[in-house]
Amino acid sequence: MIISCLRAGIPATPRSAAAALALLAGCLVLAPLAASAQQRGRPAAATPAAAGQGQAMLLETAGKWQAFSSQQGRTKVCYALSKAESRLPANLKDVEGLLFVATRPTEGVRNEISFVMNFDLKEDVEHQAIIGSERYALVAKGQNMWLKNPAEEPRMLDSLRKGAALEIKGTSRRGNPTTDKYSLSGMSQVVKRAEDACK
Repeated sequence: MIISCLRAGIPATPRSAAAALALLAGCLVLAPLAASAQQRGRPAAATPAAAGQGQAMLLETAGKWQAFSSQQGRTKVCYALSKAESRLPANLKDVEGLLFVATRPTEGVRNEISFVMNFDLKEDVEHQAIIGSERYALVAKGQNMWLKNPAEEPRMLDSLRKGAALEIKGTSRRGNPTTDKYSLSGMSQVVKRAEDACK
């Protein structure tokens, strides 16, 4: 099943130079992920979104998670993604939080974790991801967050696979605390499907 981009305007996810797939209002959106080039010191790459011709293939759905793959030329990108089940404060309910686990083999990136909050974040504070009793420090750039220490990604991924729920605590640019909650049901299966699709 091929799903075309029907709506634009999803902010770039962090730390990548490929294309992001975002599920929003039942539509996949392709957006350039330029922040990675600055965060990891890699040159930015052309993206399907930039070329205006991105399409994504839905690979699998399990629980609150979906896996997709997208290819532009020789560049293939595979994602598992989920939408936050709840968000506080309630006045932010019209903008949805998204969690990505991305694999981009041409960049040597496998299972990169990132968040799109869809509102501006305070950048000079530490945000948090909470899975059971484990806490992970997050950093923000614009409307996006990712692990402060990328070396923790394998450990966090393992926690996500074993956990039941994820809580993201952030601070908006205006200084307001926010909380997103995600279900991890189906996550392990869908992440594996996305990873296998980009082997």
